[in-house]
Amino acid sequence: MIDASGTWGTPNVLGASGLPARGESTVAAFLEHALPDVLGAARDRFAGRHTLVVGAGHSAANTLLSLAELAESTPGTEVTWAIRTASPARTYGGGDADALPARGALGSRLRAHVDAGRIRLLTGFSVHALTPTDGRVSVAVRHADGSEESATVDRIVAATGFRPDHSIAAELRLDLDPIMGAARALAPLIDPNEHSCGTVPPHGVDELAHPEVGYYAVGMKAYGRAPTFLMATGYEQVRSVVAALAGDWDAARDVQLDLPETGVCNSNPDDSATGDSCCGPAPTAEPAARGLATGISGGLLSTPLNLVTLDTAPSGGQAGGCCS
Repeated sequence: MIDASGTWGTPNVLGASGLPARGESTVAAFLEHALPDVLGAARDRFAGRHTLVVGAGHSAANTLLSLAELAESTPGTEVTWAIRTASPARTYGGGDADALPARGALGSRLRAHVDAGRIRLLTGFSVHALTPTDGRVSVAVRHADGSEESATVDRIVAATGFRPDHSIAAELRLDLDPIMGAARALAPLIDPNEHSCGTVPPHGVDELAHPEVGYYAVGMKAYGRAPTFLMATGYEQVRSVVAALAGDWDAARDVQLDLPETGVCNSNPDDSATGDSCCGPAPTAEPAARGLATGISGGLLSTPLNLVTLDTAPSGGQAGGCCS
């Protein structure tokens, strides 16, 4: 069984830490997930309105560029971009130094719109609560210091990534990393805290295998929650798995990847001069947190539990219950 079903049907929630923002389910009519057809079928939902785009990846960048184009031809169209980090540098990418010219141009065009004021950039933005307000939606923002601010918009695009749905294989013996939602052997090779799109090492059938013989997840789903997937990686995964299924193990294990470096997932150009928080100066950059948000849907239930034997006396001669 080769599972190439992707992750498109299971987008991440808008709230932080893997948890829905308070009231998120009640404002579904105001929410869009990644890559709405801003200039086509969905144009009327955005024209002449104020849209908040939350996210810092390629989906957010493409949506922002479409909204900026719409704003040029439709008066009253406003565009606000919110990210959780203190800087948009990673989204802007490597510019002319990017090994994928189209990807470099994407970030450069976005930066030009932000610097020109056509897109308002909000940093340090963590959605805490959402409330319907007179045909619009009020967004409550909680900062790292516990303070809160709010903004009112017409539409929200949640370009906050995706997570895999492994329910199709719920009865199979899968060995999944509890944080990444990827095969345990593959997870450290694609960890976004350690690797960018271009530094993922070659991997194939051996890293994609599970205790359930003959089951492989490939493509975007193989990456679980990691946002660093490139199509070239998926093509090589499929080639390796199919070669193994055909019995050609030499070809299956001869995995080669020539990935382009520098881009949204790995760069550090100068910060935009116009980046600010939603209601004041940009916050001071903090050390990057490690790991991805978990929770039950993030894999917590699949984490092995260490059981403590209560009737064994602890070392050092101490004994007794919690109150003795």
